[in-house]
Formats: sequence, C-alpha cells, structure tokens
Amino acid sequence: MAKKLTNLNSNPGHSGSKLTKSNAVFKLCIQEKLDNRYCFSCMKPGDLKVLDKFLGDTVEKHLTISQVDKMFLRTRGGVKSKEIINGVEREVVHYGKDRKTFRLHGYFNSDGYFVIVQIDPKHEKHKQA
Repeated sequence: MAKKLTNLNSNPGHSGSKLTKSNAVFKLCIQEKLDNRYCFSCMKPGDLKVLDKFLGDTVEKHLTISQVDKMFLRTRGGVKSKEIINGVEREVVHYGKDRKTFRLHGYFNSDGYFVIVQIDPKHEKHKQA
C-alpha cells in the first residue's frame, strides 16, 4: 500500500510544521576546532563585545534563520563559497553587520545549527584571497 504524504498546511488540527528558513530559529554552535588564524585567542576585548552584540541581536531574540539572513548575511562577493572543512566540502556563508568589519564564517549542519568555523573580527579572510 502506498503512503500518502500529508500537506501540513491543509490540516489545521495537525500539530507538526514544516521546517523552513522562515520559521526555523537561528541557533549556532562550535563543533569543530576553529581555524587558528580566526579563533578566540586572536580576538581583542572590543571584538568580544561585537560577538556578544551579535548573539544578543540574534540568538537572544529568537530570530529565524530568514530574519538573521536579512539582517546579517553578507552578499557582496558571493553569498556562499565551497570550502573543505575537516575533509568535507561545506557551503560556507558569512554574517556581519552593515559596514562593520566583524564577520562570522560557518555552515549550517543537518540539525539546523550555524556551525562557526572562523571568527574574523577585522574581515581579513577575504582581503587575503
């Protein structure tokens, strides 16, 4: 017997929901060793304050991935790049605010977390490329 897929939008009594960027809450983690050139030990106290503000503006406010993308996703020079991280090709994006130099580089894992791989407080990574 064939299984019928349920349209969650047409079943108002259904308690499940689709996981999309528009309703998935933005969450982040560090699950891999950070790049030595872009890690906490390279940060100055002012850089930590910028990171703290980013966390307050995103995670603390329970924003969705779409909301964070709209506010912080850097699109100049391409939104995404392919990089090999621990032997796996990942689609890496970077977040930053307006004309500020601070950037977080990472990818989204299968659990929906933004995995930070580089903290780039002076936006030096793309200047070197």
